[in-house]
Amino acid sequence: MSNTLNSALLFLVKTLFDLYLTLLVIRIILVYVKANYFDPITQFVVKLTDFPVKPLRRLIPNIRNLELSSIVLTFTLEVIKFVLLSFITYMSSTFLGLLLLALGDTLNLVIQLFFYAILLQAILTWVQPGSSFNRLLYQFTSPVMQPFQRIIPPLGGIDISPIPALITLQLLNIILVNPLMSAGFGASLG
Repeated sequence: MSNTLNSALLFLVKTLFDLYLTLLVIRIILVYVKANYFDPITQFVVKLTDFPVKPLRRLIPNIRNLELSSIVLTFTLEVIKFVLLSFITYMSSTFLGLLLLALGDTLNLVIQLFFYAILLQAILTWVQPGSSFNRLLYQFTSPVMQPFQRIIPPLGGIDISPIPALITLQLLNIILVNPLMSAGFGASLG
């Protein structure tokens, strides 16, 4: 295969998988925080992810607020993505390497989703404080934001808790994701 075709195929596989994986992780978080099921964004995410999740839910039940079927599907799709990427790049991968890459990429996706959701929420509280989307973002980011909001009170009516939350998320990316991805690439190559 030519370099151009290889690059195009890599881009296409990575983009399509990442888009769907993003929807699945959003679904997992929305279910976990018990977001309003009738919100249009929640409905959109559920409709796009229900087809593979529904049959899996019969086999893998939920535990409290954790939709295990979506978690298993997300991790499985991550492994499949890295298998396809290694085929396209003609690289052999060990099973351990694929698992580490899938875990690292999933954690990175979760961290990035929370990071950008918190950033968007902080901006929207100034621009559109009462919008329904902002309420959904508040629910979505609550697992990360609530611990910081308990510790850091608003200063002069301004909530500064997003700042340490964003810093912590980036630190988690550096401390957890980078070593996992490095170990995954290392295990795949040798």
